Amino acid sequence: MEQPIREKGVYIFGPYRLDPDRRSLKRDGKPIQLTPRLFDTLTYLVENHDRLVERDELERAVWRDRSVVVSNLSKAISALRKALQADGPEDNLIVTVSGRGFRFGAMVVFEPATPGPAVVSTDTGSEQAGAGRLVAWAWIRVRLPVLAIAACALTLWYFQKRPDQGPSNPLPPFSPPPHSVAVLAFTNLSGDPGQAYFSDGLSEELIDSLSRIGTLHVAARLSAFSFRDKAATIQEIARALNVGTVLEGSVRRDGPRLRITAQLIDGVTGYELWSHSYDREEGDIFRMQCDIAQAVAASLQVNLVGPDMARFTRGGTSNPKALDAYLRAMAAQETPDDTLAQARQIIAAFNEAVTLDPNFAVAQAQRAIALWHIASSNDDPNLAATHRMKDDALAAAQRAVALAPDLAVAHLALGIALDDALPDFSQQEAAFVRARELAPGSSEIARYYGRFEVLAGHTLPGIEAAEQAASLDPLTPRTYYLLAGTLYLAGRGDEALAALRHARDLGAADSIYAAALAGFIALMKGDAAAARVACSGKTDWQIDLCLAIADHALGKTQTAADDFARLRNALGQAGAYNYAQVYAQWGRTDDALHWLEAAYDLHDPGMIQLRADPLLDPIRRAPRFQVIEIRLGFPPS
Repeated sequence: MEQPIREKGVYIFGPYRLDPDRRSLKRDGKPIQLTPRLFDTLTYLVENHDRLVERDELERAVWRDRSVVVSNLSKAISALRKALQADGPEDNLIVTVSGRGFRFGAMVVFEPATPGPAVVSTDTGSEQAGAGRLVAWAWIRVRLPVLAIAACALTLWYFQKRPDQGPSNPLPPFSPPPHSVAVLAFTNLSGDPGQAYFSDGLSEELIDSLSRIGTLHVAARLSAFSFRDKAATIQEIARALNVGTVLEGSVRRDGPRLRITAQLIDGVTGYELWSHSYDREEGDIFRMQCDIAQAVAASLQVNLVGPDMARFTRGGTSNPKALDAYLRAMAAQETPDDTLAQARQIIAAFNEAVTLDPNFAVAQAQRAIALWHIASSNDDPNLAATHRMKDDALAAAQRAVALAPDLAVAHLALGIALDDALPDFSQQEAAFVRARELAPGSSEIARYYGRFEVLAGHTLPGIEAAEQAASLDPLTPRTYYLLAGTLYLAGRGDEALAALRHARDLGAADSIYAAALAGFIALMKGDAAAARVACSGKTDWQIDLCLAIADHALGKTQTAADDFARLRNALGQAGAYNYAQVYAQWGRTDDALHWLEAAYDLHDPGMIQLRADPLLDPIRRAPRFQVIEIRLGFPPS
């Protein structure tokens, strides 16, 4: 049976000519040698240059019925890019499309083969053969100048038009920090949207593992996950997060079995640097994270030593049910529902995790942090219940440190839980310092450490850490709110206002915290009228605190008294420190010192601000104030 005839011809892209029938690739007339598989890969991409070629499709076309792992295709693409650049760099010829496949990035022109005169077979005689060769040569002599002119014109046209493919205002050069990476939320391929917490949790734990490598710059979770379901290229994501590479992947959960794929992509070129697939049991997830972290470090040319690698799995669990409960608790903390029922759900899931595996140090640490935050945000005037919850948090943090002394999040939890541990803040500083030593790339740890250092009177290292936290989490408004608060406590009002404005530029809602902080900054700058404007129109104890001070400074003493009465009704005995702030600003030194002494006796968490708080400046030189400061046991300034 006669086979259909495929149209013959060559594909021209830039200075290249690809002839599939002759299996020839040339650049400016010079041949480029490719292995058969690389040639087939290039040919398939060029022939389908007008569309995206999915990974699976390309594997079937080139490898056909042979088995192939992700890394084979990735290596082929990488080798092909190198071969095409052997005689001169060509940008974006093969573009990796995140999570899907590849696209041929250059404009391609197909030049059909022009049929020439029939060449007479040499079997009929040398005379006829000679005539045939003469006819063929005559045809080539006539056609060659025309083809050369056409090829030159086409190449010139391509390079003249090529810049027009991009934006009219090209982006400035992008120079991300060396050894920098963002981990995107891994795709949930389990077929059940309810399993998203598992893939998200795996991604978050991988971020935590990478942040333990001192020489890596790792984008924080909230900023990296903000690109979920957004139509953004890898280059756009990398530029927004200021990282040189992006790690993405997928998770398929089938009972106790996991199939995880991961790809590390160059954020500048879009080229894939490394990829791999893992088939593991759920209980081996922390070991798998170690494998991925080591592969990422190797791709970024970061050297690891034995202790560094051991940290990746320290504090984890091999119990799948404990891991599942832990990841459910972590996911529940990210939901916008901030209710008592939600808090109970979070604590119940953490309790389940540590009950199933009492040696699960990471879960113990995160349980401690959750308990402390829930207790601190509790408006219940029942101080005894609040203190019991905070005591539970401290015990959980101490347990985590005992289980895994080199686990950064355990020391972070201890530092947070010691926020009420009067009268010795030196223990808290030691915990934050150790956490930072163990995970210098963690945005969360840098944020807590920076705030504490400013409160301890170590302004410069504190601000540096807070700014690092913002650089690692550049798209999260909350990070800039916290940076603004740290700068305020450091006495840098203008910079604090700039950080607040940046948070709003990122789309942050005008929260109670932001309004109150703007008011406090204005008070520090001596502008009571601006403070009142910032704090008006909202209802909260922080707002009442701001208004009580601002109205009194504006001469509205009765209004200020009403503001203060609302504050007292809202906080009751739990507001001792805040009452001292108001009385200090009202010039009633004895009343302010009375409430500071009461706050000390009550272990009021606000006391940690005493050394840096601008609202207490009017009474700072009083002997009774200095006695309290000494009793608090702040580290040397």
